[in-house]
Amino acid sequence: MDSLSPVIWLVTLSLLIGTASFYVLYRGIYNVFYHPLRSYPGPWLWSASRLPYTISIFRGDATHKVKSLHDKYGQVVRIAPDSLSYTTGRVWKDVYASGQSNGSGNLPKDYKFYITPPDRIENISTASDANHRRLRRIQGHAFSEKAISLQEPYLVQHIKRFITYLRDEAARNDGIVNITKWVDILASDAIGDLSFGESFGGLDSGQLHPWLKSLYTTTKTFTFTREILRLPSFLIKVALACIPKSMREHQEGALPFGVKVAQRRLAQQTDRPDFMSYMLMHNDDEGKGMSRAEIDMAAITFIFAGSETSTVYLLMTNPSVLNILTESIRSNFPHESDLTNARLKQNEYLDCVLKEGLRLYPPTPDKLFRTTKNRSVVVAGKIVPPQTSITVNLWAAYRDPTNFHRALEFIPERWLKDTPLEFLDDDKTIFKPFSVGPRDCIGKKLVP
Repeated sequence: MDSLSPVIWLVTLSLLIGTASFYVLYRGIYNVFYHPLRSYPGPWLWSASRLPYTISIFRGDATHKVKSLHDKYGQVVRIAPDSLSYTTGRVWKDVYASGQSNGSGNLPKDYKFYITPPDRIENISTASDANHRRLRRIQGHAFSEKAISLQEPYLVQHIKRFITYLRDEAARNDGIVNITKWVDILASDAIGDLSFGESFGGLDSGQLHPWLKSLYTTTKTFTFTREILRLPSFLIKVALACIPKSMREHQEGALPFGVKVAQRRLAQQTDRPDFMSYMLMHNDDEGKGMSRAEIDMAAITFIFAGSETSTVYLLMTNPSVLNILTESIRSNFPHESDLTNARLKQNEYLDCVLKEGLRLYPPTPDKLFRTTKNRSVVVAGKIVPPQTSITVNLWAAYRDPTNFHRALEFIPERWLKDTPLEFLDDDKTIFKPFSVGPRDCIGKKLVP
């Protein structure tokens, strides 16, 4: 009997491997030739299995890879067996805008692309539609025109210190400054002050706060975890164990630290006009308010607004544009006191520069996934079947020559009211860097 045991194990193992191989082959053939999305263009390997897209996610090049697929296949590409990526402006109305009478618009978020928060405490990004309306109603007061104007003095203080430190840094290093580093520090100190009522001290130390570094690592860990959770259940634990220990430790430590800082702000009992004060001012106790845990999570979420140095990079690499912008600012704002948020918004060329920066480096390049769930929806003039994930790849859309003339060049003039003739055919309808509809970015008014 014992002598047969190895044979039995070998036969069993062979059957398991054979069954798994047959299933993978069967699913691949079905996905390519019989799946409801079979008529949509895309590489057959990506249509057969999600594995190529997952590998690209792990390698960190998914955004660029999907753009290359759009370059080859057009404005709609099948990037996984159940997922479509678009680069046409028609999708905003069909998928993201407020619901239409024909059933299109405001499709639900695809929660397969989000990680359930700790203890299921939702934030404004991960909340269900009902909870999202409740959270946004309360948090939206912090981003009103009035709130932003009251918060402006705090921002001005940080900017003045930022300029002082830049001058000191330049004096110490023969005029050479790592502008990316210092803009990151400025943004984190300012957002920390507006969220928690205290700066992270980056401008004083010259270093990004360790917690913020942990948050960036945590974001990567969430991305890996999100893909792993799609695996068969018996493989999930093994795959999760492959995430480096240091990344898991960052993830486990980042949120508790943020909660402590948020609670320290709550204990101050101050009415200073920051994000926290507006949430507390408009909170209520009738079942429609935010719990303490939700307030903590909201404050942490605001930090992820982070910094954006891409426009600075584009200005540094396009000195002619920098010279025009410099002249525009200095001629229109002769005194430092003139540089208010309200007046800066009236400077047309500055607005054009910011838009062009957001076009080439959108804040959310390709993470706007929605789902058709259990019904068919017409998107860009074609029926999309149930259980389909849909996204707009902004990186690809904004660099698509079909949408923008000289798409890879930094040309703010394309956004002027008197648009040069060569840019009249640009498809401005695709340009929604902060999304649209009920779930557009709550902090978009912070951009001048």
